[in-house]
Amino acid sequence: MNKGVKALPATYWTIVDKWKEKPQGQVWRVIDQTGRRGFFKFAYPTQWYDAGPIVGNEWIAKQLTDLIAVPSAPVEIAHVEDGGKTVRGIVSLPHASASLHSWNTLPDEVQKDSQHIVRDLTRLVCATIAFDVWVTNIDRASGKNIILYRSTDGMYDWYLIDHGYALYGCDRKWNGKYWNNRHWRQVWQFYHVPRGWTSLASRSNLMAMASRIQAIPEARLAHIVHGVPDPQYTPAIQNTVIAMLCRRKRQLPAILDAWLNYGGNKEYRL
Repeated sequence: MNKGVKALPATYWTIVDKWKEKPQGQVWRVIDQTGRRGFFKFAYPTQWYDAGPIVGNEWIAKQLTDLIAVPSAPVEIAHVEDGGKTVRGIVSLPHASASLHSWNTLPDEVQKDSQHIVRDLTRLVCATIAFDVWVTNIDRASGKNIILYRSTDGMYDWYLIDHGYALYGCDRKWNGKYWNNRHWRQVWQFYHVPRGWTSLASRSNLMAMASRIQAIPEARLAHIVHGVPDPQYTPAIQNTVIAMLCRRKRQLPAILDAWLNYGGNKEYRL
């Protein structure tokens, strides 16, 4: 185990089904002894180029969203028995609501006029954009990893999921354009927002979120990353991610301003 990596206790889960088998990692539906259900994520060593250290990416992203008070799914380091072998990964826990929806499954009319049905819609838009830009998340465009559920008052509450491509992501993500390349400061090159979000992304709210991110002490970021419970997050990867987070938080207002001023398409297209 890498120096500085926490030996966090792992929970043990049983496979319900092997839901998704993809080059960028596996997603299995699992259940634990108390009846909790979750989504178990991991990648085989042969998938490194497309998946990278998926456990560490997901775990660090959760610590960062908590730090800036952006709702995201709880995660746990987990072990699953498969064919006599113990597989190590991370479990994402869905909200207990009986009916969960992803943003991309909402009817077009709801996506285009959702101010009166989605709670804190401006915060959802601006907090998500600022966070994703900071951590170079390349996987939000369709809205499939924004989860909504009905509250008792009929409004939709929300939270974020799936951050395997954030932070270090995987080797395929960089494709010769390393984290300090100009490419990653031109947000439209790697990131599009769900349909209808451009008009909701106000400068004042984006800059307020950028200020919140900038206020995080760099020592706190280093502590989080050095504490990642994923042996695949080597010291070299840890140092790269710390440098990226620290520099990008300083650059964030300028990066977001450039995105706001960009006149081309910034939204997801089917």
